[in-house]
Amino acid sequence: MKQHLHGKVAIVTGGTGGIGQATCRALAAAGANAVIVDRCLDRIEALQAELPGAETLGLALDVTQESDMEAMAAKTLERFGQIDFLITCAGILRAPGTSPKPLLQVSEAEWDCVLDINLKGVFLSNRAVLPAMIQRRSGMIINLSSTSGRQGKAHDAPYCASKFGVIGLSESLAEEVRLHGIKVQAILPDAVDTPLWEQNGPIKPEYALPATQVADLIVYMLTLPTDTMLVAPVIAPFRTRKRRTQAKAD
Repeated sequence: MKQHLHGKVAIVTGGTGGIGQATCRALAAAGANAVIVDRCLDRIEALQAELPGAETLGLALDVTQESDMEAMAAKTLERFGQIDFLITCAGILRAPGTSPKPLLQVSEAEWDCVLDINLKGVFLSNRAVLPAMIQRRSGMIINLSSTSGRQGKAHDAPYCASKFGVIGLSESLAEEVRLHGIKVQAILPDAVDTPLWEQNGPIKPEYALPATQVADLIVYMLTLPTDTMLVAPVIAPFRTRKRRTQAKAD
């Protein structure tokens, strides 16, 4: 890959997860300085060791904590002097140890667990980087939503609600900051072959995207001209789309 992003500074929350890790690798290959944000320092350091030629900063922080997200922005600016991109990959499918269930069986604690990470975390991380981007009148934020953020599915109401919320937050913020030269976009992956989606059971390869393809889309979006953007792009395996279309026709 050509180093189209040489010298740019990109923060990736959930940076050691399936999509987050693939995104950090793609950013490094494109020449960007990657700030890897995750809760587990050991996993951050392991990923950094696999990117020896890249300039990286590892931060063990929690996206649900306001002070942590403020520290994320401050430490990035201290190290690199700028924040060009934020990619929010931190997310969970369900509260740990739980399974798909009707809304009537969802506890308040389960609801809060999913919404705190998937939506509040996006809010806090977006808000934390905005002052630096506004000051430079430049920047891009890409928030990971899901196709479940456009069409809900039974027995996963907290996840679907959080991903609908990410789209709404992204579209609202985009209108607020576009005159500052800042782009805010959500992307909507379908099923991706990562540990997150393995909670639903084994995934047939033909019905799931490799995380690298989502990462490649993210890097592509970051390299678009400043006057061009993709609006809530959906990325899905062609076989998945075909299968679902046929199912509806039947």
